[in-house]
Amino acid sequence: MKKYIWSLLWLPLALSEVINNIVVFGDSYSDVGNSQRLTNGPLWSEDLAVGWEASLYSFAFSGAVCNNTLYPPDQDKFIPSVTDQVEMYYNQQLNLDSEETAIIFWVGVNDIYQIFEHTQEDQDIQAELKKVVECIGTNVRNIRKVFSANKFIVFGVPPLESMPYYAANPNLTESREKAANQLNEMLTKEVEKMNKHSQHLELDLVDVHKLLDDIIESPDVFGLENAHDPFWEVCQGKCTDNPDLYVWWDKTHLTGGVHRLIANSILMAGSLAPETYLSDDADVLQLIPKYQSPIYKPQKRKGQIERVIADLKEEKEKEDNQQPNTKEQEETMVSSPLKPSPVKSYLYFGVTATLIVCIAFILFIKTKRRGNHLAALSGLIHKPDRARFLPLHNMDSNT
Repeated sequence: MKKYIWSLLWLPLALSEVINNIVVFGDSYSDVGNSQRLTNGPLWSEDLAVGWEASLYSFAFSGAVCNNTLYPPDQDKFIPSVTDQVEMYYNQQLNLDSEETAIIFWVGVNDIYQIFEHTQEDQDIQAELKKVVECIGTNVRNIRKVFSANKFIVFGVPPLESMPYYAANPNLTESREKAANQLNEMLTKEVEKMNKHSQHLELDLVDVHKLLDDIIESPDVFGLENAHDPFWEVCQGKCTDNPDLYVWWDKTHLTGGVHRLIANSILMAGSLAPETYLSDDADVLQLIPKYQSPIYKPQKRKGQIERVIADLKEEKEKEDNQQPNTKEQEETMVSSPLKPSPVKSYLYFGVTATLIVCIAFILFIKTKRRGNHLAALSGLIHKPDRARFLPLHNMDSNT
């Protein structure tokens, strides 16, 4: 018994959070090679994997939306949506430890593009954006049910009006800016709601819109030089500039330098894992092979996730219907009362008290790490070598 009590004293250390696996669903901002890599260096997820020393499993495909059923089908090419990607993950049967796995979603830019391709009225656009947010929330909840996962990060969409593609088209800038803001606002409310009503859920929202706004406004603070021109169009083969000094790799995608900033915003925030930092001189390209994601072939979903959830629901209903004979149990307890010895009572009381103290300590540490409610990723604490970010892990909402 003494040995057991002593082990409880070390419980907070034993339960220290660590992420050994990263599972990513998304589009070209996260595609590490399933379709095509659209940047000059490591993507944010690869930087994050190196920083956490975690294995990466990226199911992201360039051009992906949240769910293909939201839009008219493309007869020429199939691109796995995030909903398809989730089923692809299920089919891999990776059996990852849910306590050591971060599930990350970054999708929405292609959804906005598709919505404007097929919708014109403002009211209809807002309704379609709401469906995208509901789709993201549904996929989070499905993964929780099927994989018993609780550690999630969801990205908002970047400022579309700042992309060279839309910035060069004044007729599109205002409407895309409005749509991005609306989607991010709805996504923030959805994340708050899920954190408030879902027990044990750890769900962070990456405000990449605010982060990129700050980078574009003050690129020098972040060690960058050009926040407006796409490197590929203006410099590729024409100059010797370092592409990582640019924000934009092409008209819609980010350079490896900005991907590193995004990864560090998560690493330094202590989101889901202890705070760390990936220095500028870290050779991620050399380290990536140790944590590199496999390449996945596109697959259409066949409704397996929905069937698994239906089976789980049916099993729960059966368990709820099989109630024990509580009256008989009560009569047994009355006729044969338990009489624990005083010594054992004191021991069990001590064990219980110690356990409560340990759990309280763990909750205190986790609360301290979470920072201010919905703090922007790009709240800056200036350093000589690099801007630093305030914590983002702050979704334990009381609102």
